Order: sequence, then C-alpha cells, then structure tokens
Amino acid sequence: MAYGLYLELDQKTWYRGDYSADNKLTGTIYTDKNKTQAKNLSGYTVKIRIYKIRRVGDRFNKTATIVSASNGTWSYAVQDGEMPIFGLYEVKAEISKADAKESTLNYTELLVLQGASG
Repeated sequence: MAYGLYLELDQKTWYRGDYSADNKLTGTIYTDKNKTQAKNLSGYTVKIRIYKIRRVGDRFNKTATIVSASNGTWSYAVQDGEMPIFGLYEVKAEISKADAKESTLNYTELLVLQGASG
C-alpha cells in the first residue's frame, strides 16, 4: 500500500443554510502532496469529516458519492441542517474498502457562514 492521501476541496466557503441536490460539496483525493496524481477510488467508500479547529469530535461525518473513481472525485449533496454552525473548520476524507482504510494526511479549511435561514 502506497501511503499518502491528500484532499482538495472545490469550495473554501459554504453557507450553512444552503442546500440543494444540485449544489454539492465536492473535492478530489490525491496520492501526492503536490496534488497532481488522483487516487483511484474504485471499490472504495468515501467519508467526509468536518471538525472544529482544536476541538474534539466530528461536526459532520457523511458518506460521499464517488463522481469519477479514476479521477479521485467525490460529491455530497448537503441536506438542510447538516452543516455545523458558522465558523472555520478542518475537513478530511477517509476512504475504505473490505481490506483497507486510509485517511487524508492534510486538513483543508472550510469557512461555514450563516447563509439563508428558514
């Protein structure tokens, strides 16, 4: 097993009250620190975890949909009320299959803003 996974989010900001099947949280998982070689996600399950900086415990822990396994891309359609309260968070991805489980080595920041309210 080659060790080293790195996450790149397509968004740097998310509005907490925003949710839509068309407006998804998206990203790519890479096998190198420079983020040039995508991880082939064939056969894997992808979990996206969001943590509050310097705090213990998940604020968001969801299974993403693989968009293109060979390109390492995934998406998650955020539902109403799923995003944590406004603030700066760290995001990591975990991939798993029957004989393996790996986590991304880097943390990517996501700024959650208040956004729309119901």
